[in-house]
Amino acid sequence: MKKLIVVILLSSLAIPHLFAQDAEKKNGLKVGKGDKIVINIGTDMWQEEIDAINISGYSPTFDLYGMNNIPFGKSKFSFALGFGFGIHNMRSNAMPVQEKAFNPITLQNEETGKTIFSTIPNQVNGKDIEYMVNKFTFSYFDIPLEFRYSVENKKGKSIKLAAGGKIGYLMNNHTKYRGTDLADGEGDVKYKNFAIPNVDPLRYGVSARFSYGIVGVYGYYSLSKTFKKDKGPEMFPISLGISITPL
Repeated sequence: MKKLIVVILLSSLAIPHLFAQDAEKKNGLKVGKGDKIVINIGTDMWQEEIDAINISGYSPTFDLYGMNNIPFGKSKFSFALGFGFGIHNMRSNAMPVQEKAFNPITLQNEETGKTIFSTIPNQVNGKDIEYMVNKFTFSYFDIPLEFRYSVENKKGKSIKLAAGGKIGYLMNNHTKYRGTDLADGEGDVKYKNFAIPNVDPLRYGVSARFSYGIVGVYGYYSLSKTFKKDKGPEMFPISLGISITPL
């Protein structure tokens, strides 16, 4: 997993050198060269229908994309396509588990094949439960695309607008917990659970950016649900944050 992220990172950083574009002068302004490296740092606001779950107001998200900017002739408009990776987090007071239901034939509780969220108890064996970290993380290989408008003034400062979307494929999902041992309430533990079932491997959504110079703001609205239909909660992220375009 770490090796794959390194390969994607190095490939993203190489794209600007492969697809460098010269700017065109026009009416005292020049058409922007286009953002070839896009770094988004923000927070996820999870839209969900899960009872008794408290989701943190700050669940960090991160994107790193290399983009090929293709101008429309000598106009200020262009189209960009690239690839990279995106990471989403959901910090909350609950963990994803497999739903169980009583089977009247076997007289046992059996898994239904559906993922639900179970809240972390306040106490175990009469001892208080405290935790520093409890999060659900999703990592995607993304293909973003944008329609762009970009101009630079005589001082070299650019105003850039971009709207588009992205489609991604799930590379990894896991939970991470650091806090009191939930088994007996004794001592502190740290662990990860990988490959939580029923997460939809495909994601897609729309995005927009506005920037002045190399710093701006961005937003992303997922049009796909995080879990497969009827296999988990109806939830998806809306992301807001800062966008940095160093190249």
